[in-house]
Amino acid sequence: QMVTPGPHARFHNVYGLLMAQATFEGIARVNPTKRPFVLTRAGYLGSHRYAATWTGDNSATWLDLEQSVPMALSLGLSGQPFAGPDIGGFNGNGPNTTATSRGEHFARWFGVGTLMPFARGHTAKGNIQKEPWSFGEEFAASNRRALERRARLVPYLYTLFREASVTGVPVMRPVFFADPKDPALRGEDDCFLLGDDLLVVPSLMPDRSRVCVLPPGTWRSVSIVDGDRADTNLPDLRVRAGAIVPLGPIEQFPGEVEASKAPLTLLVSLDDQGKARGRLYTDAGDGFDYQRGDYLLTTYEAVREGGSVKVRIAQSEGQRVRAEREVVVMVVTDAGVFVAKGQDGQEIVVPAN
Repeated sequence: QMVTPGPHARFHNVYGLLMAQATFEGIARVNPTKRPFVLTRAGYLGSHRYAATWTGDNSATWLDLEQSVPMALSLGLSGQPFAGPDIGGFNGNGPNTTATSRGEHFARWFGVGTLMPFARGHTAKGNIQKEPWSFGEEFAASNRRALERRARLVPYLYTLFREASVTGVPVMRPVFFADPKDPALRGEDDCFLLGDDLLVVPSLMPDRSRVCVLPPGTWRSVSIVDGDRADTNLPDLRVRAGAIVPLGPIEQFPGEVEASKAPLTLLVSLDDQGKARGRLYTDAGDGFDYQRGDYLLTTYEAVREGGSVKVRIAQSEGQRVRAEREVVVMVVTDAGVFVAKGQDGQEIVVPAN
């Protein structure tokens, strides 16, 4: 749609939106079978249709780390689900004390930033090196685990992005979404939810003195990569009782493992009735055939029967052919973790005594 010329006042607020729209449409015209990716700092209501957003030129301070969470949450509530900060801070070199304190600051920011919808490290010219490996092996190991966590969570995040595209519900959610009637949760902006089923509990203050107000119910701390649960630089990751969270393999780059062959892990956390449910959305990963039915939305359910947990498909939607791949079921209980393997589409029985 052509926009007629007019005075600056008419276009000032929407300039960022129109710039993102023009960029999106230009890329789409050149590559009509590909999904454009556009990243913008400026925007307006409706920008989410064309671009992801980062929160601007922040600084490498503990205050900006803490503020990055409510900023991303507010953008999600305002209709932009694909948002996040410059991880590590754009301006400055970090806390002006020691190299160790700078490494810890970066690792803590990296740990929470890689769990946000848009995750990217960035820094200004003239600053110290801020790559994940720039602060010594201890912090490089934490940052590696953070990246591996995100890699494993890609199937779950992709499912949440699809939900956001359909319903408008953000990927990253305030904890009051778990219980809107609880006023105590309204002021909590350090912890946050990923979808309905994962709770992220970070330490955003240097002395770790801040205690999050947690939503009610049972939220079990889980480990999804080696050493992540014991790593104090990483947020505590908790799964809701009654949830099934789909996980993928650790990849060094997107597509390293062919999607149809990549093993699927179902992280199961039973509620007090011995049941759990969760969804997984898959499509080609690019293009627009999903609009013509080439997708698969699977609802998995788990039920405890005696000393075992049975996991099966409760419902599926879409015309995409289900991949013949291995499924690993991890049942997380207060007594431990129980594991069994099977094939997608078949019932899997997990001994869980």
